[in-house]
Amino acid sequence: MLRDYYFARWDQAYEVLAAGHPPMYVRLLALNALFLAIYAFRRVSGARPMPVASALFVQLAAVAASIVVLYQREVQNYLISLMDRL
Repeated sequence: MLRDYYFARWDQAYEVLAAGHPPMYVRLLALNALFLAIYAFRRVSGARPMPVASALFVQLAAVAASIVVLYQREVQNYLISLMDRL
């Protein structure tokens, strides 16, 4: 298993994360910072704990938003093709 780590194509991962304007890693960090800020604000304001279903929904929304950021070009192309069909 550790051998697979050394043979991984890390240059491709770097190219994906460094692509775009702003780079992909900056967009993902900004998205995660937004969710962290919302969490910190709720903690400081003394809001009662979030129900489990709501917490899972927020986590799912964060994962979905990260996926959209990672596959932004494909999502845009799909939406454009969807609009062309209408």
